[in-house]
Amino acid sequence: MPITYIFGLLGGFAFFIYGMDLMSAGLELVAGDRLHKWIEKMTSSTLKGLLVGIGVTALIQSSSGTTVMVVGFVNAGLMTIEQAVGIIMGANIGTTITGQLVALDISSIAPLLAFIGFFIRKFIKKPTVKYLGQVILGLGLLFMGMQLMSSSMSPLREYEGFRNLLISISNPLLGIIAGAVITAIIQASAASLGILQAIANEGLIGLHGSMYIICGFNIGTCITSVLSSIGTSKNAQRTAAVHVLFNLIGTIIFVIIAQFIPIDKFIESISRALPAAQIANMHTFFNIMATVILIPFSKYLAKLSTFIIRGKDKEQEEMSLQYINPKKTMREAATELTDIRAEAHRMIDIAMVNFKISMDLISKFEEEKYETVFHNEKILNFLNSNITRYIIDCLSMEMDENMAANYTGYMRIVRDVERIGDHAKSIAEGAKLKEDKKLIYTEESIKELNAVQTSIMTMLNTVITELPSQEKKDRLKFFSNRIEAYVDDYRNEHMDRMRLGVCDPESGLVFEKTLSALERIQAYIYNVGKLIIN
Repeated sequence: MPITYIFGLLGGFAFFIYGMDLMSAGLELVAGDRLHKWIEKMTSSTLKGLLVGIGVTALIQSSSGTTVMVVGFVNAGLMTIEQAVGIIMGANIGTTITGQLVALDISSIAPLLAFIGFFIRKFIKKPTVKYLGQVILGLGLLFMGMQLMSSSMSPLREYEGFRNLLISISNPLLGIIAGAVITAIIQASAASLGILQAIANEGLIGLHGSMYIICGFNIGTCITSVLSSIGTSKNAQRTAAVHVLFNLIGTIIFVIIAQFIPIDKFIESISRALPAAQIANMHTFFNIMATVILIPFSKYLAKLSTFIIRGKDKEQEEMSLQYINPKKTMREAATELTDIRAEAHRMIDIAMVNFKISMDLISKFEEEKYETVFHNEKILNFLNSNITRYIIDCLSMEMDENMAANYTGYMRIVRDVERIGDHAKSIAEGAKLKEDKKLIYTEESIKELNAVQTSIMTMLNTVITELPSQEKKDRLKFFSNRIEAYVDDYRNEHMDRMRLGVCDPESGLVFEKTLSALERIQAYIYNVGKLIIN
């Protein structure tokens, strides 16, 4: 085979892929952010998700792009796995549009399309029209690439080795493997299909051999969503697994049916004589058939992916009630209160950690620890909201006044612990401001903050330590008074330092904000301690 034909094949492939990328990017630019918002809103049912998947993929001309987008939505918590299943199925149908476009065989006017698209993109200023020009340019280049690949493959008819290779991959298993490998490398099933259509147009492969390769294309395209799910949440990984399972099960069903029903003869009978059109129709038939058969089992696909990828994310575990189960039938009031108490103490532990990290950031700022404070604050907000909701549900049970007082007491406890978290976050924000603006605290200021921190930590430990009620009350009162005295004294000393010019005004404002937060934290700890004693 002359080297010029190889160059032609490679050049045609480059035109085809680049044209498809231009068209896809242009369509997505026309849609803009509205596309993402529309996907989020229109997925309340599997059927709606299916239609969204078809529409979006037809628009952006990339099933991989749609599935990667969906994996991202699930990872961000904007969508559930169940919602994602319908979109994934729809994406497989939507991607067949490219094959149908290629089968139109408008290669004779492809250069004109490319010129029109180039002209619009180059000389028209209006963004939307400019993007449409990009779509037209991409379409023209796609067909030019298709034509170049087809003409470059024509001499392959004369090579017995190539003919034997194509005969061997007419075997179902080898055809599926070949299709999967090609698409995994290219990472675009539509591009793989275009190459197959070019080969078929030259009479190098028939529809019977092509249909198993098409099955492989659908499996190979899953590599993109699998790669995009690496390092994401468990649910995002399960979404990628659903994509693999859907295409794998669909292929198995198709191959079994093909052993008993001549699907290729049926497609030939309803298609034009053009091989590219027959392959496009086979691709469409495969994806519609798989969707129709599997859509009633969409929930089971989601469950199967959960079975395969087990466990919970660390964040998912943290953002959950570990002692309370709101879904179970409520037991006796006293038993439920024990679980509520355990969750409340878990909140206190998280608040203690957050307070300590926030104070540490003042002397040595670390971005990772700063982010931990905000992450822990989210957990505290979640626990406060969900424990409170559960307590309200429990109050509908039959109980005496004393037990009801215990329940309402714990409602106040979780509220106050959450506020301790708010003020710890405020301290961390002050530390961040100090770091960003390179503010300097005097040695005396650091010592004063450390003294208050030590007393607050002792106070917090008193709250969670098992002590006789009176001793606990006395200790809480002692440290509460000490901290209030510290804050008053340090505030006065701080004003003196500012008046003498030892401390600059901006550092002084951040220091004052930190003192105020410490004062409020002390007050909430005292409230929590009294409520626990009572």
